[in-house]
Amino acid sequence: MDIISASIYIILFILLMVFVFSMGLLTPIIGKKDVISVLTIGFVVGLVGGAFFVTPVYQELPNVVEAVYETFTNDTASINIEVSPYVNLNELTKNLNKTDGVISIVNKGIVVKTDSFSTSRKKIIEEKIPIVDENFENFSVNESGLISINFTENYNPTTALKTLSDWLMYTGGINTRYSLVNIEITAEPSKADDVVEYLHSNDIVVKSVNGSVEDAINNTKNSMVDNNIVILLSGVFGVILALISIFFDKIRDGIKKFIKKIKER
Repeated sequence: MDIISASIYIILFILLMVFVFSMGLLTPIIGKKDVISVLTIGFVVGLVGGAFFVTPVYQELPNVVEAVYETFTNDTASINIEVSPYVNLNELTKNLNKTDGVISIVNKGIVVKTDSFSTSRKKIIEEKIPIVDENFENFSVNESGLISINFTENYNPTTALKTLSDWLMYTGGINTRYSLVNIEITAEPSKADDVVEYLHSNDIVVKSVNGSVEDAINNTKNSMVDNNIVILLSGVFGVILALISIFFDKIRDGIKKFIKKIKER
């Protein structure tokens, strides 16, 4: 939704509330016995306004937060993807570098699924991984056969996979069933969605998207209430506005008396 559409929706909701307020002001003419009717109308009109005008604008709040953060922050977005080692990584990197918004591409590590192994073998693997290849840095080993390794920046993932697979087979007879390469793409926050869309269109698995902009969007989404609550609150607001308008004269007189007492002091 663009700014013009959002503005129109807000103006239309305000007009509905003006109608509710006007109905309340007419109670001295239509009679106090119709107060319940006015309150009911205020609630119904508030519900209608909430459903058709407030909710669509409210749903756009994450996009508003995104636009604000993109305007006032220089932070980048980090897009983590997983690809098969059989993919032509050089061609993939070349194509990604041509994609608008991509700043850099780094091979971060590998994920290997092997045969399951014992607890004692797990300890051996954890002890020997740093020795098997000096480029291997942070890693995790699970007895189910899932091994994740981060290596030095842009180390050849094919070499890393062959070194690890060969070592597992020669030392423990452990077969490698499949493997994945972790790649981190640094992108401009305003172009991150376009980069993700490009990756999806090429059947590339996006593992995660991180960054201050993405964090702000997720925090906003997590803090947002259900649309039904927004609609209900709009109805309650209509009732409150109707009450204010019904007793507007008394409220106005009360305010005047209060101000007069303050001045007299």
